[in-house]
Amino acid sequence: FFSLCRGVAAYVVSLVFTLVFATAAARSARTERVMLPILDVLQSIPVLGFLPGLVLSMVALFPTREIGLEIACIIMIFTAQAWNMTFSYYASLKGIPAPLRESAAVNQLSRWRTFRVLELPASMIGLVWNSMMSMAGGWFFLTVNEAFRLGDKDFRLPGIGSYMAAAINAGDAPAML
Repeated sequence: FFSLCRGVAAYVVSLVFTLVFATAAARSARTERVMLPILDVLQSIPVLGFLPGLVLSMVALFPTREIGLEIACIIMIFTAQAWNMTFSYYASLKGIPAPLRESAAVNQLSRWRTFRVLELPASMIGLVWNSMMSMAGGWFFLTVNEAFRLGDKDFRLPGIGSYMAAAINAGDAPAML
């Protein structure tokens, strides 16, 4: 249950990030020239490369509670989810045919209505597919996110990942056929 809640929280953050970031990049050529390279650089950074720094900073911010570890775990899962979804949604927005955009302009649709009636439905297949793939990518990092050692400190959160890590450390794995 805890792992699922972390994954869903990270997915909500990823979805909001995707809708805001990709929409901003797709609507303005100047913004696009800045935001796409930033997104490309961020997705190329190995997730495990900033895990220690993120965890230490979150634990320092919340020294008496596990909320720092929870936030760090959600951010790490977010980084496994967001890039795929954002690039997919951006590509879907850029792929909307010009006549549909012109029709929205002729009918004087507001930005919100254009988003709701044109952009979101046009991108739904790619967004749903990449959401599933991104959620699977987030599950991949559970073992690392929920249980890891950093120096002499052992950081653990209750969930599937920490239980898998405990089984791996105990050598409790089924025999391979």
